Amino acid sequence: MMNASTGFDGWFWVAALSLGVAVVMAVLVLMPGAVKAGEGYRRHFSGRVGHGMKDLLLFVDVDRLFRANLLLCALACGLIWLLTGSLFLVVAAIVALGALPSLLIRHLGAQRRKLFARQLPDAMMLIAGAVRAGASMTLALRQMASELPAPGGQEFELMLRELRLGVTLDDALLNLERRMGCDDLRLFGAAVRIANESGGNLAETLERLADTIRKKMALEDKIMALTAQGRMQGWVMVLLPLGVGAALFAIEPTAMAPLLHSWQGWIVCSVVAVLEIVGLLFIRRIMAIDI
Repeated sequence: MMNASTGFDGWFWVAALSLGVAVVMAVLVLMPGAVKAGEGYRRHFSGRVGHGMKDLLLFVDVDRLFRANLLLCALACGLIWLLTGSLFLVVAAIVALGALPSLLIRHLGAQRRKLFARQLPDAMMLIAGAVRAGASMTLALRQMASELPAPGGQEFELMLRELRLGVTLDDALLNLERRMGCDDLRLFGAAVRIANESGGNLAETLERLADTIRKKMALEDKIMALTAQGRMQGWVMVLLPLGVGAALFAIEPTAMAPLLHSWQGWIVCSVVAVLEIVGLLFIRRIMAIDI
């Protein structure tokens, strides 16, 4: 009996030592790849988020945002692991929080462009009034930029800075159109270019264009109101399974545990997530009516 016990202990320590060596070797093999992936994500973060922050005219230290994002990922993953013990939810949290800064920058950029488009008719009316009073185009732009609130005032002020640095009016307008990506702004730029090249009543043209854009925005608002129920149904479709799943986990945690602690459950959750996203995109595409 003593010899059998001693032999078992010997084999146990050999197995433990082999496992430890295997773990160390795996870490040594995977560490360069993990470091390279981390550096790649940092470059992607700095490039994507950094350029997005510059487009939003938000001058924040990108490295500090990167460290804050890593800290948020670590805290969220630790909390999820303590509460659920599910590796699937931890990986899902890493993916979601890793994509969060880019999605947030994209959302803020879309909101900024939408607000700029709303301000464009007022900007045209201010320019038309200044031109009708005898001011030059540059002076009219300067007066309008000083009176228009952000983001319109900021973007036109940036355009004026380019003009002061020697950029031509056509190139400055093209840069503004490229930053904002607004169709109505392209019409404004075309009107200004035609007036500069062939003359004409620029003030009257801008007033008519501003009136047309306002009517178009009123029609867009009406369409948004009529399609609001469909967009809400899309979000309900996405959030309802999550709410039902959370309720079932609270009521029957033992029965629902395999959904988060087995590879079969992970496959089911992944398929459901993909179908939810595809359904939401389809509904948003159906509800998006271009004018």
